[in-house]
Amino acid sequence: MGELVQFYKEGIENFAEGNLNSAFNYLSMAVNEGLEIEESNNALALILMYRGEFEQAYRFFMINNKKFNNKLSEKYLLEIDKVNNFIKRHNDMVDLAKRCRYDEALSALLFLRENGFRTVNDDILICLIYHLKKEHKKCRQILSEIYEMNKEELFYYEMKSYLDRKSSSKMKLSMVSLAAIAIVFSSITISKISISKSYKAAQTDIAARPVVNKTEKSDDSQYKLLVKLSDDIMKEDLYDFAQNDKKLDISALDEQSRAIYSKLKENYSTKAEIYFYKNGLAFYKNGAYKKAYEYLSIAYDNMKNNYLDEHVIFFTSKAAKASGNQSINYYKEYVKKYSKGTYIEECLYDLAILSYENKNVKEAQKYASILASEYTASIYNNDKIKLIIDKN
Repeated sequence: MGELVQFYKEGIENFAEGNLNSAFNYLSMAVNEGLEIEESNNALALILMYRGEFEQAYRFFMINNKKFNNKLSEKYLLEIDKVNNFIKRHNDMVDLAKRCRYDEALSALLFLRENGFRTVNDDILICLIYHLKKEHKKCRQILSEIYEMNKEELFYYEMKSYLDRKSSSKMKLSMVSLAAIAIVFSSITISKISISKSYKAAQTDIAARPVVNKTEKSDDSQYKLLVKLSDDIMKEDLYDFAQNDKKLDISALDEQSRAIYSKLKENYSTKAEIYFYKNGLAFYKNGAYKKAYEYLSIAYDNMKNNYLDEHVIFFTSKAAKASGNQSINYYKEYVKKYSKGTYIEECLYDLAILSYENKNVKEAQKYASILASEYTASIYNNDKIKLIIDKN
């Protein structure tokens, strides 16, 4: 019990200091282990309201009102219709934003904010719209208010870093802006509460449900992945983009979000080959062959039919071989495409040796013979090659 009380104290302290992520984690641990305290439930509910997770928040309000006759909870419960109306207005605003009617969307957002309906999603969108309208002072003011509300909000640090970088591309932020509009607000739509039942029935139903544990809807998780992808592009973190891209189910996105994904993917693809080649080559030279193969494989998947392809194929072959992965097909591709290439002698040698080790003597002799006849003076035309050629 002492540990749970400590979790509660840490949670309330973090809540008071504006560290909402930490507060939520501490208080959730306490609640999930059975510690129910009025102030803890209120704090969790308010954090969830700011996150836009209204149904979860109202479960806490119901519990607090039933067990503690809490005044704050009662206030929110009596204002369910008002909150539902705000959500409806918000969803209308999302439609405006997706159609790039930013002035109307901003007006609706500010109306909601002035009337007490505020979520992190709304704050982010207001900030981005101000930026797109070049009202930078107002953009920074909203960003400051986001920090005051939650000092652990990742968007604050990423956006501030973006604004502070003088050389940042405007187009890059524009893409991120569109992604935030389409994605973040779709998640609020998913979180919409529809409490049309009587107060007593709702109280019984919600109190009977699990409190903190929430199963994220699949389409919501896909939108959040798209947010991560846009963040990765903004930070030029192409490795994280490649990893998150594997998890994304495009079919779960709406048409607008798919268009945004296409732009993000196009931005990524223009940079991926050279980025992963350079980093993969550095790993290879440092003997980190497994990591080198991972990076070079991504470069290989993003080849652009240019001068770099030859080097990508060769070093992907070498990294695959050194890390114990299948490499023969890479070598064969190199020999087929670059019969007079920079690395042809080494590729023929490796192919001959690998084929021989795999007991494919005829294949080994084919490559060994090409090496011996066409590159007689090569350092790779050595005793091992002669042994393979002479093998009966």
